Amino acid sequence: MTDQQNTASAGGAQLVGAPGRPARSFWDDSQRRPECRHWIGDERQFCKEANGVRLFIPGRRCPLHTPAALQGKPEPQPGPGWPIFRKEAT
Repeated sequence: MTDQQNTASAGGAQLVGAPGRPARSFWDDSQRRPECRHWIGDERQFCKEANGVRLFIPGRRCPLHTPAALQGKPEPQPGPGWPIFRKEAT
């Protein structure tokens, strides 16, 4: 086994790489097109919707699987931003 090919059986994360290239994690989706990574348990697969996908803390989600949508709440609307009366610390 080389540095570039670490397997889960060796106790580490599964890394995929070729000699001379940096290894990347199996879950690293920076090289793939953005798609919804919500796990649908009944279907035993990821959603994989590609339209309207945004990045959230739990991962990339389509409009049907955003944290607010899963809770049955409306999406939060963008607010005014930093309040006028607050000053930035210098």
